[in-house]
Amino acid sequence: MFAGKKDLINSLLNQIIKVEGYQKKQAEERYWRLVEDAKKDWQEARAYFNTVTDPALVDHAIYALGAAEKRYVYLLKKAREERFFQEKFLVEGKGFSLGEEV
Repeated sequence: MFAGKKDLINSLLNQIIKVEGYQKKQAEERYWRLVEDAKKDWQEARAYFNTVTDPALVDHAIYALGAAEKRYVYLLKKAREERFFQEKFLVEGKGFSLGEEV
C-alpha cells in the first residue's frame, strides 16, 4: 500500500524535475539567442564604423559601436554570473573577457 504511494510520489517528482529542466534549458537557449543577436549587432556596428565616410555620420557610428559593444559585453557578463557561459560562445575561438580578447 505504501510502496504504491511512494512510487506515485517518486514518479510525480521525476516529472516535475524534467519539466523544470526543460524550462531552464529553454530559458538558456532564449538567452543565448540574445547574446548571438548582440554579437551580430556589434559586428555590424563595427563594419558600419569602418565604412562610414561622411563626417556628419562619424559621431553616430562611434555611438552605435560603443552601445553595441556595451550590450554584448553586459550579456556575456550576466551569462557568466548565471553560469550559462559555454565554450561555443567564445569570441572567434580565442576567448573573451569583458570586452577584451584573451
